Amino acid sequence: MRTFDYRHLPQGLFDGQVGTANVRLYEDRGRFDAMRKTASDALESMRREARFDNVDASMRIEGFYLPADRVREIVEGAQPSGETESQIAGYARALSLIEGSCGEPSDGMPLSTATILKLYETLYSHRNLGRKSRYRKKDYMYVQVDGHPRAMPVSPITAFETPLVLGGACDSLADAFLASSCSPLILSAVFTVDFLAIRPFDEGNGRIARLFANLMLEKAGFDVFRYVSVDRIIEESGMAYYDALNACVEGWDVGKNDYAPYVLYWLETVHKAYALLFDALEMQDSAGMGKSERVRLFVQRAKAPVTKRDIRAALSNVSEATVEAELGRMVKEGVAEKIGAGRATSYLWKG
Repeated sequence: MRTFDYRHLPQGLFDGQVGTANVRLYEDRGRFDAMRKTASDALESMRREARFDNVDASMRIEGFYLPADRVREIVEGAQPSGETESQIAGYARALSLIEGSCGEPSDGMPLSTATILKLYETLYSHRNLGRKSRYRKKDYMYVQVDGHPRAMPVSPITAFETPLVLGGACDSLADAFLASSCSPLILSAVFTVDFLAIRPFDEGNGRIARLFANLMLEKAGFDVFRYVSVDRIIEESGMAYYDALNACVEGWDVGKNDYAPYVLYWLETVHKAYALLFDALEMQDSAGMGKSERVRLFVQRAKAPVTKRDIRAALSNVSEATVEAELGRMVKEGVAEKIGAGRATSYLWKG
């Protein structure tokens, strides 16, 4: 049976690109802590937008699509109708639990199976779950191969083993977190890989994994997800998220897998969230500019391609029509490059 020892992770996880990315995030946290007190009004506005973005993006990652205006209504308290809308409301409540905005501080949510089950029950609170086990009941799923159904194992861990294996992982995680034996940022990425490999539930595993990762960020003082949607960055990175996770699978059942691909992806994702946060806070200094000028300045200051959503999150009082018009002018003038298409379209300053 697979066991875990998060106090003694592979030394290679702390070297090279991963080590550099980890140090950079501690620098990001320090910079944000120094800015926090003088930006309370701006942060509160960003927090409301990020909650919507986190909910909307996480559902889209899992293939649930609903008009953004309706998602916003549900996040802000509208009565949900139907299964998809109910799951959106459940995810919003679960996120609020982690943020401590439901009257229950996140300090009361230990890194344990009890917390994981609570997040699951909150996500599916519209269902009558009863007293039956919440854990996965199936060992196989059927997929079509050459026109014929084929049984594929859901996980190297059987349904019978799941509660015990997940409990052991959570116990080791809590011990490592308390002992500060390694970076909580790296721990959160490693645990996400293990959680998704165990696949403890019949559905909702990706959303619960991301919620739990946000909880770990919150506990470690990296609460950037409150103000910039980490889920949105994951959604917009396309297949890179799944490619990174899949690269960590080989040898997992015998503890010989490489966690580095997803750890690096996760650290870079959180760093991008901080970069967007800093850009948004710096834009407050340009409040006297016209709205089109502020859009241009945001793209110019960014060190990487930015999407329309990034701009709207930073400049909440600038309409989508103004953003689109100014981006079009910038591309036409040759000062910005349009990259990609559809929802993944981004813009890079060329000067």
